[in-house]
Amino acid sequence: MEINYYRLGPHRRLHEIIFAGSHDASITSGKSHVQTQDLDIYGQAKVGVRLFDLRILALGDKHGASLLGYHGKGEKAKKLHLHSDHTGRNHDVSVSPGMKMGSAGLKLSNMLNQAKRFVSEPDTRNEFLILKFDKCKNWQLIAETCISILGDKIYIKNNEKEFGKLTLGEIAGKVICVFSEAAFAELNIASFYPKGILSFRSVKANSGEGSAYKANYPGMQYCGKGGTRWWAAWKTNQGKLKENYSKQEKMMLDMACANDINSPNVLGMMYWTATGSTSSIRTRDEHLWSQTGVFKMHELWRNGLEQSIGHQLQQERIKYLTRGGVMRMKAFFPNIIMIDFASYDKCKTIYGLNAVKDNLLAAAFNKYVENNTDFTVQGKKFGSPALG
Repeated sequence: MEINYYRLGPHRRLHEIIFAGSHDASITSGKSHVQTQDLDIYGQAKVGVRLFDLRILALGDKHGASLLGYHGKGEKAKKLHLHSDHTGRNHDVSVSPGMKMGSAGLKLSNMLNQAKRFVSEPDTRNEFLILKFDKCKNWQLIAETCISILGDKIYIKNNEKEFGKLTLGEIAGKVICVFSEAAFAELNIASFYPKGILSFRSVKANSGEGSAYKANYPGMQYCGKGGTRWWAAWKTNQGKLKENYSKQEKMMLDMACANDINSPNVLGMMYWTATGSTSSIRTRDEHLWSQTGVFKMHELWRNGLEQSIGHQLQQERIKYLTRGGVMRMKAFFPNIIMIDFASYDKCKTIYGLNAVKDNLLAAAFNKYVENNTDFTVQGKKFGSPALG
C-alpha cells in the first residue's frame, strides 16, 4: 500500500508528523563510497520520501552546461555567459569542467519535473514534497529554474503562519523549495519569496540568539546535522554507527530539553546515515537497517520524544490540540529521518512512528491528568478519569 501522509488528516501540522528525508537525494550512481540512492526523485517520492537533500552545481564548458546534483567537489569553476532553455534568458554561470572528487548526480530539470509529476498525479495530488537546497552554486539560476518548471505546483507562502505549523491541507499538492541562508549573499530572497523560494536555517538548543528559534521566520527551521566525520577513514563500520548514534542522541536530547517554549515548533532532523571517504555507504546502511539497527533507531527517536514530554510536564507548559476528542501534547521530537538508499520498507518503518508518537503523547497526557486533578487548560478544567 502506497504511503500517503494526507491520510493522517489535513489538520495535521508539519511539526506533528514524522516522515522520511533522502540524504544526497540526487546521487544514484558512482563509486561505493559516493552513491547514496538507487531511485530517482519520482521513485523516492513513490516509496515515501517527502524531503530531498540537494546540492547543485553546473558542469560543462562554453558550449553548454547542465545543473546537476553532486556529492564531493567540482573542479575550479569559470564564469560563463550561457542561455537557459528553462528560464528563456541568458545567465552568468559558474561552470565546473568536471568533478575533482565524488560524483555528479541527476539533472535538476529532471528532478523538478519528477517532483511536479508526483504531486500532480491522482493518487498523490494531496501529498507534499520539500526540496532542500544546500551547498550550491548559481543560486539565482537554480531559483528561477525551480519557479519556471514547477509552475503552479510550487508552494507560495501567503500568510504569517510559521513553517512548522503549516497543515497537510495547506501544503497539499505542492513542492516546497527551501534554500540555505548562504544563498542570501547571492540571491535577493525578498524578491523570490513571493514567487515560492523560502529559506531554511539550523537551530540549536540554548545556544544564544543567533541560533534560537525565530517566530515568523520566512521558511523552515530545523535542528539536526549529518552523522559521521567523512574523513575518519580509520573507523570501522561499527565505530561509524556508534559515532552517529552518540551525535544524534546529544543533539536531539538537548533540543528536547531546551528551555525555549517554542522548541516544539522546530522540526527535528535525525540522520540515520553514515557516510565516509573510502568504504561502502551501502554496507554501512545495511547495518543501520538490520534488525539491531532499526531497534537502535527506534530507541533514539523514542528517547528524544519521551525526554521532551518529561521536560514539558516538568515545566508545566502543556499544549494540546483537540482532534475528535483526542488530547495531544506539543513536544519536540525528530520529525524528519534522513536516510540513504530510500526504499518502501524503510519509509514504512518511519511512517509507522506517527502512530507510536500519538500513543505516547496520549498516554503521557492521560497520566498527567490523573495525577493533577486541578489541571486547567485554556479555562477548561480536567481531572480523573483520564481523557483519551
